[in-house]
Amino acid sequence: MKTIVCPVLETERLTLRAPNRGDIGAIVRHAGDPRVAFKTSAMPHPYRLNDATGWLDQIEQEGEETFAIELKSQPGLIGVISLVPREGRVSAEIGYWLGVKYWRRGYMTEALREVLRYGFEDRGLLYLTACYMAGNPASGRVMQKTGMKFESIVAGGLRRDGVPHDKVNYGLFADEWKALHC
Repeated sequence: MKTIVCPVLETERLTLRAPNRGDIGAIVRHAGDPRVAFKTSAMPHPYRLNDATGWLDQIEQEGEETFAIELKSQPGLIGVISLVPREGRVSAEIGYWLGVKYWRRGYMTEALREVLRYGFEDRGLLYLTACYMAGNPASGRVMQKTGMKFESIVAGGLRRDGVPHDKVNYGLFADEWKALHC
């Protein structure tokens, strides 16, 4: 078991903390919305209680740094953002999703910006990457707003229910982050 203890991160409007069993209802409710699930390559739909408990077990065992996204003004999970280290490297991949009710309010941009800061400044990582399915350009706009740079499109690079989708890759190096924030 590679359990990693996630720190609590805070932004102006958000608290990012480790998800827990008390979040299961919110996870099922938000991830169960097809508008969320079908924007990802791995989230099952329908999303059930056993999917949420299995996912929580998985992130504990695999050592992912996964954060529940919570509004400071209204406690309760509204989404998730993860920092998944690459084996033997000083880099990681970021993945995220947000409940539909919270779209288009800048919350994910704020959460991603803080996870980038944490990855580079606190963890000392040298490179962070993220990707999205080509049919989800809003995710690409989130990445762009945080300073991440377009890298490539891999035709058929992601599969959802056996159907190939183009994978759009973004990345950012630590020195680029520092140049943006000095």
